[in-house]
This record gives sequence, C-alpha cells and structure tokens, in this order.
Amino acid sequence: MAALKPRPNLLIGLALILTNLFFWGRVLTDLVQPHIVDPLMHPEVKQLLDYIHSGEHSGESWEISMTELQAEQTITWYLKKYPQIPFAYPEVHLTPDYVGGEGDVLISGLRLHVSGQARVTLQDGLPVVEILSLNLPLPPAMRAAIEREIAVQLRRAELLPVRFTSAEWGDGVVVVKGVIR
Repeated sequence: MAALKPRPNLLIGLALILTNLFFWGRVLTDLVQPHIVDPLMHPEVKQLLDYIHSGEHSGESWEISMTELQAEQTITWYLKKYPQIPFAYPEVHLTPDYVGGEGDVLISGLRLHVSGQARVTLQDGLPVVEILSLNLPLPPAMRAAIEREIAVQLRRAELLPVRFTSAEWGDGVVVVKGVIR
C-alpha cells in the first residue's frame, strides 16, 4: 500500500472552503432581522424586588401578571445588565400548554437563531421545567453541555427569596403568585 503523500493544495483548498462557508453563514444570519424590544424591567417585578431588598418583609403574598412583551422586555433588561451572557433578542410565546422562546446566541462570532418549548410546573414552591423541544444548531456534545447548564441554572431557583404558590398560564399572559421568605 502506497504511503499517503501530503497534499498542501488540498488542505489549502479545504481551509478556503470552510472560511468561505463561515463568512457566508455570518452574512446570511445578519440578513435576518432580530426581534428587538426595549430593555425594561416589568414594574411589578421591580416593585417586588425593591420590597425584598428593603428587608421590611415577613412572609407577605405577592402576585405578578406578565404579558409576552413584558417578559421579553424584562429578559432584555436582564441581558443588558449581564452582557457576558451570549444571548440576545428574546421572543416569548406563552400558552396554557407550554412556554416557547427564541432568540440568538453568539458563538465564536457567529450569530445562531435558537428556539425551544418547555412546560413549567411548580413543586414545593419552586419551578420545575420540562424541556419539550430545543432547537440548537450545534453538535450533540455541545447541545448536551448547554442542556446541562440550563438544568444547573434552573436549580438556582432554590436560592430565590420567594416561593411560588401558583402559576396560571394563558394565551399571551401568565399570572404568578407566591410568598416572600
């Protein structure tokens, strides 16, 4: 069997093709107009957080009603506050059966559109999220790592100074009730 000879022209050609594909991908993703909303914290969320931070609470009940737009604006406000999170342009879809979301992630300078659906229930005063679908155009290993990180972040709900007593999901709106710990 003859030894394989190095073919520098083939390697250079493959590198040029991959580079070309990368830049065409960037051009095409930049053509899609992102879903842009103002970065505004929902007034009811701000009022609850201000009251919690005041330290003058002792087990009071609270209720927040939020539309899809208010959720998108609050998420955008949060992302602007934490620019190290590589996510932008959130779009939220609230239904009685699931919460849907989509937006863009920035990976190695490439903007990728992602989407997913989840069912959110409550257990022992904390949200439990069941991922129904997740559209991540990534290799399986990277996708699994991102799904694990989502699960880790959701477990942080135990640290919240509130517990949830109910969540009523409707078309385009959610009403969440709870108590301050």
